[in-house]
Amino acid sequence: MRRDERGIEGLPLRLLIVALLISLTLPAMLSVLDGTTAGMAERKAAEVAEDIARTVEGMAAAGPGNVRVVDVPVDLPPNVVLYIGGGNGTAASARIAWSAGGDEGARYLREVCVLSGDNAPVRLTPGDQMRLECPPGQWGVVTVAKL
Repeated sequence: MRRDERGIEGLPLRLLIVALLISLTLPAMLSVLDGTTAGMAERKAAEVAEDIARTVEGMAAAGPGNVRVVDVPVDLPPNVVLYIGGGNGTAASARIAWSAGGDEGARYLREVCVLSGDNAPVRLTPGDQMRLECPPGQWGVVTVAKL
């Protein structure tokens, strides 16, 4: 068998070209991946906020005496935070807001006011539970407390 060393001469150049291609494409690929996951987190947060909003609006329409315990899904990305409730007459009492890694959004409630105990929005993260209650004698009002 002959020893052919011609192939070994071009190997460093080929390795350099491969390393250069990887170093140029890797940041672009990571950026696309990061943008995709961030968009998915915001969509998931918006879906959860919509589900909670429908629950709150349904409770308010049904009237006083309704009590429900609502779970924030555990499968939400860890950087998602939901805010619900506030003081009477404040903008926070009429919306469910979310933050997903820098992206923010809100779902405004129709004909319902969500009140929290300390007049500040209740901060909810994945896996949290909240208690929603329609107080006796008050229509269109739901109180929220984090469990």
